[in-house]
Amino acid sequence: MVENRILLLDSLRGLGVLGILLCNAPDFAVTSGLAESVRHWPHGTGADTVSVWVATQWLFQRKFVTLFAMLFGVSIFLIGGERSETGKGSILRKRLMWMVVFALLHGFAIWFGDVLLSYALAGFAVMLARSWTPKRLFKVGIGIWIGFSLLMVVGVVVSMLMPYDAAKEAAESARQAAKNSAAAAQYAGTFTQSLIQNAKDRLNYLMAEPVIFLMTSSLMMIGLGCFKTGVLTGEASKKTYVTLTVVGLLALAVTGALFIACALTGLSKPLGNVAGVFQTATAPLTTLAYVSLVVFASRSAGFWKKIPEILAPVGQMAFTNYLTQSMIMTTIFYGGRGLSLHGKVDRPGLALIVAGIWIVQILWSKWWMDRFTMGPLEWLWRRLYRGSTPIRRSKATAAVAA
Repeated sequence: MVENRILLLDSLRGLGVLGILLCNAPDFAVTSGLAESVRHWPHGTGADTVSVWVATQWLFQRKFVTLFAMLFGVSIFLIGGERSETGKGSILRKRLMWMVVFALLHGFAIWFGDVLLSYALAGFAVMLARSWTPKRLFKVGIGIWIGFSLLMVVGVVVSMLMPYDAAKEAAESARQAAKNSAAAAQYAGTFTQSLIQNAKDRLNYLMAEPVIFLMTSSLMMIGLGCFKTGVLTGEASKKTYVTLTVVGLLALAVTGALFIACALTGLSKPLGNVAGVFQTATAPLTTLAYVSLVVFASRSAGFWKKIPEILAPVGQMAFTNYLTQSMIMTTIFYGGRGLSLHGKVDRPGLALIVAGIWIVQILWSKWWMDRFTMGPLEWLWRRLYRGSTPIRRSKATAAVAA
């Protein structure tokens, strides 16, 4: 049972780190002011481009960062134990402090879209709640998430009721376009220029950290509650997983319908805002549907059972794979680092690049985990907060893994 539980958690972690890359890809390829925009996407709004955008928003966006946050909440408990276990608590604090260091290096020196800092900061808060009962974790976590979702709804309603000022919007669009153009020139420039622009964008992103902190903390609590009730370990009842699948896929269907309608109506801004709010608000439901599907796959035989087994090595070295994704993507897109393709690749091309990286990371993770007990950056991180840590598998263990 323990081995199956670890395999499932690793599989879910692998699914999360692969899925999140497709959502992050536009932020590497164009400036941050354009990455989330479809109406002002620099390569136009052709059918193939919009189709990839719809598929990403429908099936990927928010789902995998949500899964990642939920699983990080689980790690808070697995590493730190109960609050009464002071020794484990000390290790957990060291782990989170070193994660802050990695996050600052990643965010300022590699890629501005880093999520590790948000997880580390939220982790310091959630560690105080790690001994809560599932009921209390769900009550607080879901309560915060509902409150956040309601604020988003109010924001959309207010924006729709505001009188339309064409001149003001045109001026704002021109200002933003000039800003995006200047940032794009920096990212496409020398290594130093791209590094400085990345650091500037990272500083801008930090302004949203209080909101991200609340969102991430609530998802970690929900995730830990799901772990303690057996949902994330495959130990919940079949009825539970069927219910989660049905509810989550219904939410996913509505999300898809909203984004498709947005695309078919000329990328209506109000409809796009509604779709975005619904997408974010229901992300935990869809994420748990994905979890349930992986559980069903792990319980099956033949082809479907292979999926969690393929994903598990990716999840075992998720930290390494996440940071490696940033290094690969910035080498492809940022100036002075490699191919310098910033601003030159459309969404379909991005999807192909992401698919290629998925294949490489699946193969490389299997090869590495057959020979070592953890990923290279996991080993470095663990050594920093725990001390000397063996990494190479014994010949007997490696033979069994192979």
